[in-house]
Amino acid sequence: MKTAHLPKGLLEFYILSLLSTYPAKGIELIETIRKKTNGMWSPSPGSIYPLLRKLESEGLIYSVSSDNRYVVTEKGKQKLEELKAEMIKINEIINSILREFKI
Repeated sequence: MKTAHLPKGLLEFYILSLLSTYPAKGIELIETIRKKTNGMWSPSPGSIYPLLRKLESEGLIYSVSSDNRYVVTEKGKQKLEELKAEMIKINEIINSILREFKI
């Protein structure tokens, strides 16, 4: 099943959210997202791994070298709060549009 277009920043938000609750490998993040969305969203390794490298280079996460699991830094937790506020705004806009069209 093809995934609909998702709001910009949603994958970054979801990854930081998951990593703020437990350390995980990239493949575990893919599997978790697939399961939590009942297969409606299955990010590819080509989406996840470059994003993990970007987040690491920005100091938002770090890799525990012994098993390649990622953990969120304090800076990453701050970024997560910023992204959460953005996602809330996006959700409000979407809900407003759906109400307008009685969907």
